[in-house]
Amino acid sequence: MSFSRKKTTSRKRKATHTRGRASSRKPKIKLNKNSVVVLTGVVALACVLLLAVSVILSTPREKTIAPAKTTEQSVVSPGPSKEKDTQPAEPVATVPASQHTEVVPTPAVTKNESVKQNESVGRSVSTKPASVARTVTPVKLSASAGSSEGTAKVPFDIPKASAKAVLVFIFDDAGQSVAKVKRYTNLPFPVTIAVLPQQAHSRDCAYAIRAAGKEVMLHQPMQAENLKINPGAGAITPEMTTFEIASLVKKNLDEIGPVAGLNNHEGSLITEDSIKIGTVLDVAAERKIYFVDSRTTANTKAPQAALERDMPILERDVFLDDVVNRKEILAQIYRALGIANKKGKAIIIGHVDKSADIIPELLGEMYPFLKQKGYTFAFPSQVK
Repeated sequence: MSFSRKKTTSRKRKATHTRGRASSRKPKIKLNKNSVVVLTGVVALACVLLLAVSVILSTPREKTIAPAKTTEQSVVSPGPSKEKDTQPAEPVATVPASQHTEVVPTPAVTKNESVKQNESVGRSVSTKPASVARTVTPVKLSASAGSSEGTAKVPFDIPKASAKAVLVFIFDDAGQSVAKVKRYTNLPFPVTIAVLPQQAHSRDCAYAIRAAGKEVMLHQPMQAENLKINPGAGAITPEMTTFEIASLVKKNLDEIGPVAGLNNHEGSLITEDSIKIGTVLDVAAERKIYFVDSRTTANTKAPQAALERDMPILERDVFLDDVVNRKEILAQIYRALGIANKKGKAIIIGHVDKSADIIPELLGEMYPFLKQKGYTFAFPSQVK
């Protein structure tokens, strides 16, 4: 009886132990080896990508600051407002670098940009960022008479004018080209242009001169001592009577006129004859116009004939372009300045077609300097 109980109890314990073991076991999961490798690689790659994105997002991005556009020589405008740094400044005056500094407004920048800017201080202007103060390079002042700050030389050696030194410019031989005449009428000071009669564009040239506000003269042709020289149409010749001379001069005046005066073209043979040149002066007095003796001969009788008539005339002091080149013409202008400073005025004669490529440009360049030195300009009618 007892043995039977023990046996039964032993079976119960075994059954309980068996159930306990069975319940403690976990089901086995079978994994494919290749799947595990692929899965591991995907997880690793995702981790790397996440790490890279994290690094990029955590790193501050730098902005590239374009260096300010500058010219080789920059000048700060003295006005209250400053031009944009991208616009080149015009060299208008000498600005010492120690006195003026141009500061460009500083935009918002990152910490890294500030470091770069600090490192760039001390470099040349052309390599600095726009937000760094810029020292301006001084520019030499353009040449101008009377400037104490200018470092450039004045291009002309012009003496200071004496009191009331007047320059009277007359340009002969107009009548062939209106375009060339306009080169002289465009000059910014009084000039007088003498027009030849009976030329292709005599009337047109005279009209252009008057329209420009300049003074017109009749350039009366007369025979030279050298009989081989043809003075041109409408000329006074030795065989003419005083009546013929007077009639011819009046006809030429009517063609070109109204005019303020007249002078002689060539004419050394006629101006040496006091009667013939006296007849020309009589017509001038009748028309109430002045006469300028071009002095094509040292033996001119025009001053004597004028004295006999108690009539004032003007006389040429300088021919500008006996030699047609800039250097020689400039030398003659200097000579005229000396005469004007001694006599109070200088009558200066050039030729329209002969020197159209030199004289207008040269006088245009010299005019501001002549004016600053005290010279004045006038028509012959204003100094007679």
